[in-house]
Amino acid sequence: MAKRAFSFTIPKPVTSTTAGQPGVAGTPERLMYDDLGTKYFDADSGENRDAIIAYNFPSGATTAEIKFDRGFSRTREQRVLVANFGDGYEQRVRDGLNHITEKFTVNLANRRWEEIALISSFLDTKTPQSFSIILERETLKVVCDTYSVNIGHDDVQSLSMELRRVY
Repeated sequence: MAKRAFSFTIPKPVTSTTAGQPGVAGTPERLMYDDLGTKYFDADSGENRDAIIAYNFPSGATTAEIKFDRGFSRTREQRVLVANFGDGYEQRVRDGLNHITEKFTVNLANRRWEEIALISSFLDTKTPQSFSIILERETLKVVCDTYSVNIGHDDVQSLSMELRRVY
């Protein structure tokens, strides 16, 4: 039986000068690399793009799996067209092929700042495109409409995001 999983993956940010890596301008990997360089450019403090990439992608890894914390929520809403008649009767029918709207609230609590920096950069550069998440044994396409970062301590942060399923 397949293992239940609740996660998504982030590709390794790369530049076009990285040997053997797809760092072509406009790709998600290159956009994240540039975004991290813009946000974290202080080489003296150790809070820079290279430190973030090294922490999240040890020993040559090309993807980072981000696992959801326990207790995330899944909200489903049915879209239904209703025709009301004068005598109190109504006719109801599903609205469209994909009539179920799904939203997910995901929390990633008490993570290292390097992981939260990578995730927020991924969400910033991925918008408005969709990305895949794994819920149990199902792969879903989602977009992130909203996310927020809580800074608890210098090295520990939390991220909460609202995901909406797209087809």
